Amino acid sequence: MAEIAAAAWAVGEVVSTTAQVGIGAYMVSKPTMPLKATFSQIATSSDDNTRLSLSRSGHSVSVVGNKAYIFGGETAAGKLASTDIHSITVSHEEKPYSDYAVIPAIPDQTDGPVPVARTKHAACGFNICVAVFCGLDEAGELIDETCIWLFVTGKSSWESLRPSDASAPSPEPRSEGNLFDHQNKLLLYGGKNKAGEALKDVWLFDYAKSTWRQFPDAPVSSSNAAVCNGVLHIISGTDTMSSDLHLLELGTEPGDEHKWQTIPFPTNPMTPGPRPRVGAGLLPITTGYGRHYLAFFFGARQQAGHPTPSEPSKPSTQDSPANEQTYWSDIWTYQLPSASHEAKATFSLSEVIKPAKIKDSIRHALGYDSGGHSWGEAEVMPLADLEASAGKVHPGPRGFFGCDVMKDGRSIIMWGGVDAKGEREGDGWIIRLE
Repeated sequence: MAEIAAAAWAVGEVVSTTAQVGIGAYMVSKPTMPLKATFSQIATSSDDNTRLSLSRSGHSVSVVGNKAYIFGGETAAGKLASTDIHSITVSHEEKPYSDYAVIPAIPDQTDGPVPVARTKHAACGFNICVAVFCGLDEAGELIDETCIWLFVTGKSSWESLRPSDASAPSPEPRSEGNLFDHQNKLLLYGGKNKAGEALKDVWLFDYAKSTWRQFPDAPVSSSNAAVCNGVLHIISGTDTMSSDLHLLELGTEPGDEHKWQTIPFPTNPMTPGPRPRVGAGLLPITTGYGRHYLAFFFGARQQAGHPTPSEPSKPSTQDSPANEQTYWSDIWTYQLPSASHEAKATFSLSEVIKPAKIKDSIRHALGYDSGGHSWGEAEVMPLADLEASAGKVHPGPRGFFGCDVMKDGRSIIMWGGVDAKGEREGDGWIIRLE
């Protein structure tokens, strides 16, 4: 009996070990793309022909905590939106919040200044604030200011940041710039100057020291930029066969070496990838476990010879094939490398225990492609409960909307924009990628 029991135990161990090996092999070989995307419409508004209208483009959407803050832009009536902030709760936590609020522009100090109405400004969530830089005024002229405006969400008021030394080098005023929160500092890239010329400069504002520091200029000027894991990513391209991804490691100290790297990628039927576009969303997302992507979605088709065209009033069909879309409705994800595959000494437990890093190391050792530096088009999935979802099930082709990453790191909120008819939309969507 003992031998039978021992034999049975041995067989069980073999079966269990074989099953574990099989599951492990499946998980290692399972591809990391394409991701799946689900859309849910969270709100919709009709144009009320006032400056409070949420049917707009050229605005910004910035997420701070569980709220999205909509600011600026141009309404469907062709007017600049008011200086009010529209606050929308995008995720509910233990503490109850109002789902929607309109917050008037109030200075932090009595009789202090507040930002004027604007469109095509740069903005981002910054700590507990919404940071705003420059833009265009009612007349379409560049707003000539060098300060950074901060909307302090906890106080619902505005304050301004200015360099401690007004004579020190600083970025010139601009429209259509890109602003990012980088390690509690504000990173500014690109845009257009007063003459309408494209800018390639990169600046970092130190909030604690109130100083600007300049990085090497980017190889190109582009409206498609994002920061992920301390790296500035810029996508550029004007032809239909290929585009480029430009990378700059930002570092943390003034003495760190900064050098641009360019990675070309094809966009043809043999190797699919996102076509050149403007007015699109480019955001860093994560699916957890150390896996990071760039989500590149929607936008207007970019015409050859126009590297940084502005928002059109109506969709252009000139020089376009009859079957060519003017606006895109697709979502592409670019898988960023999880980490180096080489063994390196580390004193950080969080750097060691990252399933994505472990999986990629195993795949690399077995000769599999880890998927790093590659594109995949996200598969659009229906909502689990279609009957519960009212209205549209997809935003449709559009560009020049406002968007940001939500607190969970894998969901995106987008609002408004210009649709394929050239009309401004007033609805909000949450895109979840997994």
